[in-house]
Amino acid sequence: MLNHLNSGAATLNHLNRIQVVWTEFVMKTALLMLVAALAASIIPVQSVVNGRLGVLTENRILAAFISFLGGTVILGLLTLTTSKGIPSLPEGTSIPWYLCTGGLLGAVFVTAVLSLVPQIGTAKVLAAAIVGQLIMSLIVDHFGLLNVPKDPVTLKKVFGCLLLVLGTVLIQFGKQ
Repeated sequence: MLNHLNSGAATLNHLNRIQVVWTEFVMKTALLMLVAALAASIIPVQSVVNGRLGVLTENRILAAFISFLGGTVILGLLTLTTSKGIPSLPEGTSIPWYLCTGGLLGAVFVTAVLSLVPQIGTAKVLAAAIVGQLIMSLIVDHFGLLNVPKDPVTLKKVFGCLLLVLGTVLIQFGKQ
């Protein structure tokens, strides 16, 4: 009988440990998602600033260049002040070419946003951008593109995307 009680207590302790680990994982994930949401909350401000810059310069490419130049200077200074000496790649490191396209992809997005915000407004541009980002994210995750872990598309995820599309439509026609 004592053996049976010890076995039950061990199982209960194991279940309690699983619950603690799961709770810690959920809380950490929720905290990281909150950080992501807070970081993303500056995007509407950035969109307006860049859109206004595009209008004032009357040159979208110049406006995007100015925007990226400011970011480049700050990142350069941060790199130099937080590294010991001039940073370099670890010996033997080879970077695949496609990992160097982030700036190009960012330039396409920033130029598109600064061109569109003055025409249709921040909320409409960013609502459409979020839908596009989420749909592409599902594709990337589903197929494991760019070496991310595969995460199959599910009906719930498709439904979530459809709700975002509906939200975008409601934002588009919100005044009517």
